[in-house]
Amino acid sequence: MPAKRSPFDYRQMAGFYFSANTEVKGNLNETEDVIVDGRFDGNIVTTGFCEITENGVLKGNLTARNATILGTTDGEIATHENLVVKKSSNIHGYVITPKISIESGAIVNARIKQPAHQSTGLAAHE
Repeated sequence: MPAKRSPFDYRQMAGFYFSANTEVKGNLNETEDVIVDGRFDGNIVTTGFCEITENGVLKGNLTARNATILGTTDGEIATHENLVVKKSSNIHGYVITPKISIESGAIVNARIKQPAHQSTGLAAHE
């Protein structure tokens, strides 16, 4: 039986929604929001929002305007505005973001850099 969904499920409204049991290898460079509920091996670059769900696994780098991590990542995460790390997440690698929120219980084995303002340190990722 499928999980209950709210009348407005933002995940299905994303420009790219990689559902559970999906395995993707490659690179994605987009302006749309990206939701990874399966496994993505490669780099994701979006000027929109990105979420790695509870089931999601990202092996590669992520660059986004804003991101929420609930699953597993192994690589570099760079956001232009904000990164939210939920308690179910497991992050390995390097993080660069001006604002970060980490819930108690999250596993973060990463170096975190917070630039003084948005343009500092992110030029290489744009």
